[in-house]
Amino acid sequence: MLSPPTTPNRAQLVQQLEAIQQQLANLDANTSGGGGGGKRSRKPPKDGPLPPSLASAPKRHIALKFVYDGWAHSGLAWQAPSAHRPFTTVEEELLEALTMARLIEPIKDKENDGFGCGFERCGRTDAGVSSSGQVINLWVRSDLEDPMGTGERHEPNEVKVERLEGEEAANARSPSPSGSAVLDLDVAAPPTKPVRRKPPSSVEIPYVTVLNKHLPPTIRILAWSPVSPTFSSRYSCIWRHYKYFFSTSPSAPILDANFNFGTAYADESEITEWKRRLAQADFKQLELDVDLMRDALRRFVGEHDFRNLCKVDAPKQLTTHVRTVVSATIDKLEGEGDDMFVLNLRGGAFLYNQVRHIVALLFLVGSRLELPEIIDRLLWTSDRTATTEALQAVTRAHEPPEAREVMDCKPGYGMADDLPLVLWECGFNGTELDWRLDNAPAPDSAISSPSKASTAGLHAAQKEASDPVEMFRRQYLEMHEGWTQQRLKSLIGKHHLSSLAALAPPRPPRPTVSRAPSPTLDSAPGGGGRKHATTPRSSSSPGDFVFTPHGAGMFTRTTSYIPILKKVRNDPPEAQNARWAQGRGAARMEKRVANKEKSDSDRVVNLAIKEEAQRLARESMGQGNGEGGDKGPLDYSLKR
Repeated sequence: MLSPPTTPNRAQLVQQLEAIQQQLANLDANTSGGGGGGKRSRKPPKDGPLPPSLASAPKRHIALKFVYDGWAHSGLAWQAPSAHRPFTTVEEELLEALTMARLIEPIKDKENDGFGCGFERCGRTDAGVSSSGQVINLWVRSDLEDPMGTGERHEPNEVKVERLEGEEAANARSPSPSGSAVLDLDVAAPPTKPVRRKPPSSVEIPYVTVLNKHLPPTIRILAWSPVSPTFSSRYSCIWRHYKYFFSTSPSAPILDANFNFGTAYADESEITEWKRRLAQADFKQLELDVDLMRDALRRFVGEHDFRNLCKVDAPKQLTTHVRTVVSATIDKLEGEGDDMFVLNLRGGAFLYNQVRHIVALLFLVGSRLELPEIIDRLLWTSDRTATTEALQAVTRAHEPPEAREVMDCKPGYGMADDLPLVLWECGFNGTELDWRLDNAPAPDSAISSPSKASTAGLHAAQKEASDPVEMFRRQYLEMHEGWTQQRLKSLIGKHHLSSLAALAPPRPPRPTVSRAPSPTLDSAPGGGGRKHATTPRSSSSPGDFVFTPHGAGMFTRTTSYIPILKKVRNDPPEAQNARWAQGRGAARMEKRVANKEKSDSDRVVNLAIKEEAQRLARESMGQGNGEGGDKGPLDYSLKR
């Protein structure tokens, strides 16, 4: 037993630390069964290889549909351990759970594409962004005899001979306890050992249940689906649907609600009075105009060059920023109050931070700091599309194309907050996926109702298929519990806010002041007489600020607003890409050049998968008969 130090000198503290470390090492040795007489753990270490009986089991290609809370993780994609992040990423948790559940081999090199199991994601989301329908695909262990329908069969007691290396090979040369060899092997051949396959089962591994046991509550697997060997959650996806939730008024949630203040209020007149005072509060630009936002939003629909509405992703070295928005609407959230709206944005693929840039511009328009026509100006680039030119032939009819400024450099405006953004759904062809809550076999499965003869050789303790009703109820109530707790916290916070609102002071009369001349204006394209400010908007009196909304209740308060067209502009994407390739990304670019042949080959395969998915989508919509006709909304997503 160590005694506490009497003098805080460094040498004594170091000596005590070394003694404690030695004690911990001895305890670890005893509990791990390493010669200390401790009880050996039956569970293999999570970073060790799969037991031979599991490693030799059949593999199958599956897709997983899952949800996650973005605020609890540092993004979706796996990051190198050297990268600084406050939380784990979603993929780190997923790969850990897959390994703990013994569904994949421990990953030796996580920097390789696919992590050794063909891992692919549908859509990458950044830190803070959530998803209600993310999809990944990968190869995992299966309990079925022939899960991929290849025709490969084996007897339940079939012995597989496995080659050994190193220490295992040396141990295999020692005689067995019975003194007889297990197999009659050629003496000159490398050492081997027999491996008995795990007997096949009539139902599959309960992937949903098994994985959720190893995942935090902020990540939940919803369902799994068998998929073909060529399925790609990234390239087979036809569209991605994002939602962004926002409030149009800071005071509306309190004004529209009824609060019981008990005996503190003798009659309704006192409640009416403080609500009247709250209604007079001036929240300025934080009161959003939805009609103006919708006017701006419709200009994004179609195929456009979005270089001014994203962050340049230099490591990807993109040569084009043309993307397609299939549909875009701002809809009222029924049952959530008159102030709650949601932006529904659907497209084939999106650029880095593209959605948050779009929302930021909508907020500037809705707060009347910018006009809807600012979108036209940001989309008029040197790589503009025919869709852009056709739309602006109407919205900017009074302005000749040659007189319009080409915007190849993005102005330096900020993005909207990440919290309200959700990847809601990923669209696939219905023939590619068959979502299942757990391990219940499909009705048409050849092994869904095995005969006694076919199962005679199976192990006695056969697992049973999950009851889908009970499985759904358990999963639903578990997620409902978390949502209810968040809902109650929100309700309590709303009551806290109402307590402050009851103390709202009366609005003092504003003194009459002589205002400075209006800012220089120029005609707004298609604005019907409206004007567009080209000089910074400044406060006219002390205490009069400009509030710029950013979403999630966040805003900045400044004494002036600089219009987007007057802000400092970034370098063009081509220059940013070149600077990265010659600097921080030089090593990665050399590696990319060395692997160019393989990358080109993979690109051909991926494009083929994408084209097949698009063909099936056209056929399902009746557009694959070659008769032409009007194009449906899906056509936008088929171009890229």
